Amino acid sequence: MLAQISSSVYVETGHLGSNNGIVVGDDGAVVLIDAPHKPTDAEQWATRVAEFGTVTYLVHTDHHPDHVIGNAWLPGTVVAHEGTRRRLLREPLSREYLDDLYAVIDPTAVDDERSFSPRLPEITFNDRLTLQCGHLTVELHHVSGHTVNTIVALVPEEGVIFTGDNVCPAGLPSFQDSSVARWFDALDRIERLDFDVLVGGHGEPAGREAIDRYREEGSALIREVAEGMERGRSKNDLMNHIRFPDRLHVGTESYAGYPDQLIELFQRRSVDRIYEDLSMDWSLANRLTAAAT
Repeated sequence: MLAQISSSVYVETGHLGSNNGIVVGDDGAVVLIDAPHKPTDAEQWATRVAEFGTVTYLVHTDHHPDHVIGNAWLPGTVVAHEGTRRRLLREPLSREYLDDLYAVIDPTAVDDERSFSPRLPEITFNDRLTLQCGHLTVELHHVSGHTVNTIVALVPEEGVIFTGDNVCPAGLPSFQDSSVARWFDALDRIERLDFDVLVGGHGEPAGREAIDRYREEGSALIREVAEGMERGRSKNDLMNHIRFPDRLHVGTESYAGYPDQLIELFQRRSVDRIYEDLSMDWSLANRLTAAAT
């Protein structure tokens, strides 16, 4: 399912986990955006991307497992926000967590130690960094939203942006590492950038209109939490009952999805996060209403 979305940019949307991008320079240099989630996919991806040239950089849009786990199989200098490196150092994925995950999504992965040791970023930045890829530039912008360390990758010459999970045409990801205010700020900042094609963290490439659709979908969830709070429902009650469609982690005809208990945990933590943010700043509820109209 590798698609060419501009003269020099390609994206693979068929892997379980994040989308994976390829930017190809006229000198044979290649910049990769994010890594496959499944180790078996990552191994095959390494062979596929080698057909395009020499990988110079591998960019991670955040620290979540579905963006970084496969990097041990891939070449190139790993680049990410400095917060991504700190998070991977401070909270490495546990062997127990990965054993349980691989048992469902990729059982053969447990036979290779690389499955448990993603590479740390070697180049980090705080606000903005520009990478050269032959005739192209890859502008990395820190746009805190889905996580505090999420970045976007803009290829201005091609009119393409990789937004990471700040925008996901496939549907809402977990809000557990996000905040309501940062999430809306991120969408506003991305809208101000100059691009025609948007590649989200999950889902098919889209146009600029994907931002409005995504804002509306997120607003609906956050309004549901706000309305429950207005009726006096407790946080635990809302965590137990509010659910949003998960089209990112569930199984498909091609792949087994995440364990049910992990998907449930994402849902509960998302509602928890939204509840806490609204509790601290109820004016966010008014912003949501305005953004959705």
